[in-house]
Amino acid sequence: MPPTMILMTGSTLWGLTWIWLKDAHALGIGPILLTVVAYGTQWLIVLPFAWRAWHDPLRSPITRLNGKWLALLAFASGVSGVGFTMAMVYGDVVRAMMLFFLIPAWGVLFGRFFLKEPLSPPRVLAVASALVGAFLILGPDFGDGLHPADWFALIAGFSLAGANTLFRFLHEQPLPIKLSLMQGSTVALGLAAWALSSEFGIPPTLAAMGSSALYGATMLLAAVLATQYAVERLPASRTAILMTLELLVAVASATWLGDRIHGAHVWTGGVLILTAALLEAGTARRHSPPVRPCTG
Repeated sequence: MPPTMILMTGSTLWGLTWIWLKDAHALGIGPILLTVVAYGTQWLIVLPFAWRAWHDPLRSPITRLNGKWLALLAFASGVSGVGFTMAMVYGDVVRAMMLFFLIPAWGVLFGRFFLKEPLSPPRVLAVASALVGAFLILGPDFGDGLHPADWFALIAGFSLAGANTLFRFLHEQPLPIKLSLMQGSTVALGLAAWALSSEFGIPPTLAAMGSSALYGATMLLAAVLATQYAVERLPASRTAILMTLELLVAVASATWLGDRIHGAHVWTGGVLILTAALLEAGTARRHSPPVRPCTG
C-alpha cells in the first residue's frame, strides 16, 4: 500500500476508536485503567524492536540536551493518551473530537518555538479560525463552566501537538525508541492518575480487561504505526490534509450511531477548525523548513 492509503487507513482507525473505548468502558473498566492496559499491551509489543534499536551501533547517541526533550516527549504523550481516552469515554464524541482537533492551532505555535517555522499570515489565520471555532463550540457553557470532558479533550490535543512537534524535532532517534518511551510514559502516568482517582479500588471485569488489551494490540497499535510510518514518508501538507479524515470519520460515525442533535454553533465551530487544518496544510505546502538537528 502507498503511504497515502496507509495514512488514510490510520486516520480512519483513529476516528473510530471511540466505539471500542465506550464499549470496553461499558463492560466494566474505567477510562484511566483502560488506557494503562491498552498502552501497556502495545508497549510490550514494541519493546523488543526498541531494544534492538537501542543497541544499534549506528544509532546517534542521546546527549544531555535531547535526553531532556525525549523526557518531555514521553510526558506529553502520556498526558495526551490518558486525556484522549477520558474525553472519548465521558464526553460527547462530536464535541470532544472537535475540541481535540485544535491540534493545527497548537501545532503552529509549537512549530514556531521548536522548529523556528515562520508565523505567516495564513498560519495566524489558521490559529484564529481554530480558536474561534472552539469558542463557538464551548460558548453556551462558558457561564456555567466547561465540562470535565471538554478539558480532557483540550489538554489531550494540546499535549499531542507538542508531542508531534518533539517527534519531528528528535528526528535523529529511531522511531521504535521514541514510540516505546511514549507508550511507557502513558502507562506510568496512567497508573499514577489511576491510583489518585475514584477508579482506584473498583475491580474491572475480566471481559473489560481483555477488551482493553485486545484494543491496544490491534486497533490502537495499527493506528499508531500507520500514522507514524506514513508521516515519515509524506509531505507535511498532504499529511495535514489526510489526517483531517480522523475528525470527519469520528463526527460522521458518532452522528450516525448517536442520538444527540447538535446545534448550528457546534457545526459552525467544527467547520472553522477543519478550515484551520486545511490552511495549515496549504502553508506547509508552500514552505517546508528543515528540521534542525537536535544535538547538544
